[in-house]
Amino acid sequence: MIEWLTQLVLALPPWIVASIFIAILILLILLGIPVSFAIGLTSILFMLIYHIDLSTAIRAIMIPLQSFPLLGVFLFTFMGVVFEKAGLTEVIVDALEPLVGRIKGGLGVVLVLGCAFYGLLTGAVAATAAAFSRLLGSEMTKRGYPKEYVAALLSSSAPLGAFIPPSIPAIIIATSIGGSVITMFMVGASLGIAVLIGLIILNLIISYRSGYGGIERKYTFREVVVRVARALPLLTVPLLVLGGIYLGVFSVTEAGALGALGALVVAAAYRRLKPKMLVDILIDSSKTTAVVMLMIACSYILSFTWSLSGINNALLQFFVNISKAYSPQISLTILAAILFVLGMFFDVIVLAIAWGSVIVSAFAPYGINLYHIGGLFLMGVLIGTATPPVGAAVFVVSDALKIEIEKILKGMKWFLVLYFILYVMAVYIPDMSLWLPRLLKLV
Repeated sequence: MIEWLTQLVLALPPWIVASIFIAILILLILLGIPVSFAIGLTSILFMLIYHIDLSTAIRAIMIPLQSFPLLGVFLFTFMGVVFEKAGLTEVIVDALEPLVGRIKGGLGVVLVLGCAFYGLLTGAVAATAAAFSRLLGSEMTKRGYPKEYVAALLSSSAPLGAFIPPSIPAIIIATSIGGSVITMFMVGASLGIAVLIGLIILNLIISYRSGYGGIERKYTFREVVVRVARALPLLTVPLLVLGGIYLGVFSVTEAGALGALGALVVAAAYRRLKPKMLVDILIDSSKTTAVVMLMIACSYILSFTWSLSGINNALLQFFVNISKAYSPQISLTILAAILFVLGMFFDVIVLAIAWGSVIVSAFAPYGINLYHIGGLFLMGVLIGTATPPVGAAVFVVSDALKIEIEKILKGMKWFLVLYFILYVMAVYIPDMSLWLPRLLKLV
């Protein structure tokens, strides 16, 4: 049976083999098999078909486990879990409410900005969605915001944590494309600012047209100063981490260790850290890291399978031929379309690991910056977390607010249009991803 399959597959063009591979992978995901296991099973199936030694899978799994920069995944996750467990989200909201909460649509602005600031502390999409569902979900519905709109805005804003550094997806993508983590952080910040501004403007337009209000309470100048001053210490940790990396004082992994320690100190200073919480923090951060590292390890199996079977080489030649025959912009459009569609089914980080170096090699001769490519992969993460069937943000908000996913998606229609416009801009306007790295002279 295997021999027959081998002969059949070898007779097919590589692009058809790749399409069959992805179709099987998506089918397994739709059947309810976890993404990491679906990737591993599909890869091993094709290794058997191509007669690739299965010990290759073990070697592939060990590569990310030996990567020093990827140790930062646990450390930054630990930092985020500390802030999450300490319940410091309300400190952020308390600071933002008197500043922007009183304008029409102000609570929506508070939510978007709050998700962005929370991204500085945690970088976790699901944690951001859960925290703000609890904090602002019921309050916004009391102020006249339809539940459907609140859920849509939450689902659209929570993925900001994937952009605002320190960002775990940015670390993984930088490692995959052979780039600098701090530069990829700044690419994420560039895109994150664009998404943030877009969400705020769209929220204000919808709120103004629909009559959604803000907070009616008036604040004294002293209250505003006290609330803002109380929130400022939260920014010291991410700013110290990013500043230290940028100035070359320490590596990304060392910065993660400093961030983890700093998070504990800040949480203790706010009197939100109890000794018994430390065990929960360690367990939760270890679980989250294990899930991420399992996905990374299985993605490396996928990368090895595609490389040894010749699919990656065919992919390289495909983009090179399109660029020669037409233009690099057409190739970028095709790449963006692939990431857009596949991002709805599984994390684009998987594709970054499998394709990152191949895609960069295909576009490098045409002067396309590798961080521009990294930015497209990062934009794919946004699509994946905000749309089913993967849609971590959508599912968390649906569960927290007790609202059907169909209603959330109906409310998200204009936000999805915004995402699409920003995505197209990221494809054709490199400076959308690179303006901040260029400003800081990182590229």
